[in-house]
Amino acid sequence: MLPNLIRTAGLVGLFLVAGAPGATGATPQEIEKSLKGGTDALKAWYGRAAAPGGGGAPPVGGGAENYGIGPTALAGLALLEAGVPGDDPAVKNITAQVREAAYTQTKTYQISLCLMYLDRYGEPSDVPMIQVLAFRLLVGQSSAGGWGYECCTEVPAADVARLKANLKDQQLVAGKPPAGGGKDAPKIHPEVEKYAQTLVQAKNGPGAPPGPGGAPIALGVDDNSNTQFAAIAVWLARKHGVPVERALDAIEKRFMASQDARTGYWQYVGLSPGDGPPPMMMSPVMYCAGLVGMATGIARREERNQKLNPPKPDAPPKPDAPKPGDPFYNPPAGTAPAPKDGPKRPADARDLVVQRAFAGLGLVLADHLRNGKGLLINGARHSIGDMYFLWSLERVGVIYDVDKIGGVDWYDVGSTAIVRSQSPDGSWGIGGYDPEVNTSFAVLFLCKSNLARDLSTKVQKNPTSTEMRAGTGPSAAEVLPNRPTTPVVVAPPAPILNLPNPTGDKTVGMAADLMKTTGTDFATKLKDLRDTKGTEYTRALLTATSALEQGERKAAAREALAERLARMTPATLRAMLKANEAELRRAAALACAMKDDRDHVPDLIEALGDADDSVVRAARAGLKSFTGRDLGPATGATSDQKAAAVAAWRAWYAQQKK
Repeated sequence: MLPNLIRTAGLVGLFLVAGAPGATGATPQEIEKSLKGGTDALKAWYGRAAAPGGGGAPPVGGGAENYGIGPTALAGLALLEAGVPGDDPAVKNITAQVREAAYTQTKTYQISLCLMYLDRYGEPSDVPMIQVLAFRLLVGQSSAGGWGYECCTEVPAADVARLKANLKDQQLVAGKPPAGGGKDAPKIHPEVEKYAQTLVQAKNGPGAPPGPGGAPIALGVDDNSNTQFAAIAVWLARKHGVPVERALDAIEKRFMASQDARTGYWQYVGLSPGDGPPPMMMSPVMYCAGLVGMATGIARREERNQKLNPPKPDAPPKPDAPKPGDPFYNPPAGTAPAPKDGPKRPADARDLVVQRAFAGLGLVLADHLRNGKGLLINGARHSIGDMYFLWSLERVGVIYDVDKIGGVDWYDVGSTAIVRSQSPDGSWGIGGYDPEVNTSFAVLFLCKSNLARDLSTKVQKNPTSTEMRAGTGPSAAEVLPNRPTTPVVVAPPAPILNLPNPTGDKTVGMAADLMKTTGTDFATKLKDLRDTKGTEYTRALLTATSALEQGERKAAAREALAERLARMTPATLRAMLKANEAELRRAAALACAMKDDRDHVPDLIEALGDADDSVVRAARAGLKSFTGRDLGPATGATSDQKAAAVAAWRAWYAQQKK
């Protein structure tokens, strides 16, 4: 069996089928079968005993020391959303691991996923720990309203022991707390109140004033990938008595201020609108992150509107009045039926931000489908986790209750691709992360998970959300009249220091580690990725090569990737030449030339027709090295010119074989 990295080769074809006009999408029966296979795979993995130290039992790579509790909590969310009961052995195992690991978590992704899981599990005795996790998020929020990878420093052993001893004696207000908090919401556990004070003091010193979410400065640079996870978790913390309104204010302010009005886009890092990449280079994940953040602002606005303008109770019908369903009732002539909805409210600034984001996201989805790239976009900047993007898309679709985005039936296209790419064992080994993570994302997508039901309920009361669902809102051309249609000349972007890594994927972490180093350390780490055996090292090197900015470091990474691939078998290289990632195809073409195996000449000839110019140039250079001839195509050739060059090379090669 080819390694997981190579299995991505046929994925783009699956997405073309899913997105093509008239194509047959996955049936409800196929989706149900696929969902069962995915949940069975997760139950088989996580029904095992916990690995030493907690953090689950991932089937690929290392143990908890590499992945942390993130994949375990994510798998638990997927199982619960798919309807697996709490007494299932896998769910019981996950719950025990999350509860134990939650005491020591300090990273945004892991804190957020633990909080989401415990909230979804719904056990009242977990509320104090949810409060602890929420305060760690609050202290980690930056002055710009976002989150980076770290929320707080390592939790001292004494704090862990004290929390374990005292949170068991938790005191909660009886009854189910209302969504959004309120006088009947759980009170902050006294021990949690003490712990929250130590968090602020440890970070800012005694007496330091709190910032928007509890502290003025977060650790490290914030980004919108971490922020979208934290935003959901902070929202969920409301109903558990945590004072999160200032944090939500800061989230809303962040996304209101940082959107590029030309494209509706938000950068992965940085808050300067208008300095982003051209539309076709955008990661659709960041549209989704911004829309999730804006949903919290829309929902709170609707809460305020409901308080100011509570709905009038329906008047009871008169005793003698005919019932509306009476077939013999004839209303007086000229009587119009009463409108079901109240008067339309004009869109405010929040609505305009959301409209721009949906318009931009829809155009990018349509662009990628039209150009044969599908919805799983490998190789796009900051779009490494394919299934991560699909889950981000699913959350937006469910929160705003929209069936189509940019004319794309997101669930039909996404579910078809997911169903068609499932492995025989029920898992998904493709999609950017390791199988247990991809499988969790896929299950969450297929069952249309809704982790923040009160958030989606409030957002859907918004009249502009109703317009989007009905397809009667403004067009993309109206919302984004200045959207660039050609590449935009922009200032050189700041170097990428981190990559989205929501569940602590080892390969993404290795790639980010390489990108953060310089000088001789960079050369040393690059050599390790080039020479160390293992599929995960190939994936890490490919990930870093794709994300690095143009320059000497990218050139060195490209060379190292080609040298690594030169050790692969001819069959593996042929599969790589058809892979989804252009960087992988380019490196495979160079590796074919490095192997000095003339059996690869036909492979390189076919690569001359590649849609990516860098792949074409690599294949052409390889053919020149093999043959001493140059039959094209020229740099920047059209598709017709490429086809003509392929035909010329084929004819020449046929002559040589006679």
